[in-house]
Amino acid sequence: MNLLLIYQNSDIANILHSRYYVEGMIFGAGVSPEIPMPDVWLPWAIKHHGQMQNNQQADVITDALFDYFKYCLQQMKDNAQCIPSYGVFADDSDKWGKSSPLSQWLQGLLTAHSTMESVWQNAWQSMQDKNPKNAPVLAKKLKHSLGMFSTFADVELAIEQAKKRGQTDFDNKLSLIVQSLPDAFNTYVLISGVLASYLPNQFENFVQKPI
Repeated sequence: MNLLLIYQNSDIANILHSRYYVEGMIFGAGVSPEIPMPDVWLPWAIKHHGQMQNNQQADVITDALFDYFKYCLQQMKDNAQCIPSYGVFADDSDKWGKSSPLSQWLQGLLTAHSTMESVWQNAWQSMQDKNPKNAPVLAKKLKHSLGMFSTFADVELAIEQAKKRGQTDFDNKLSLIVQSLPDAFNTYVLISGVLASYLPNQFENFVQKPI
């Protein structure tokens, strides 16, 4: 499932952020340890507020976004989540801009994570209070996953930062590094599931696997 259908309507597409960004953002909202209500994340998808033509158009957009949100939740519950098929890294420096489908999807995911940071921190604190021995390993894994997302959300910036660290051949390693991106994504989802288990009324939304 994806949001392609509503983006075929140019009037709707002009109101929303890009399809890839919105799909990443919605997945990022759904993977939060404490699942946000629609009125929290729905506005994130809107690029031009106040430009809805009528209530019918607003309902079409809301229904499509919410259906995709439920789809993302079900994917995570079924342990079937994955980076979308369009999320392919092009090993071509001419295509490393922030507009590639993979970059846009990861930008949306990171936007959701950043906006929901207080929720992540609250869940993290709850986990540390109840099971502090898990914290060091999970922190390292979460940092790695977010670092991977940031790298391929803005490849040119990642290369620039690597050069400042003295990693002058970083760009030549990207095609190898990206092979670990699906694992980083799955780890991110699993960490959220672990954290969710320490929050009331959240555990049932996730299926845990060992990390």
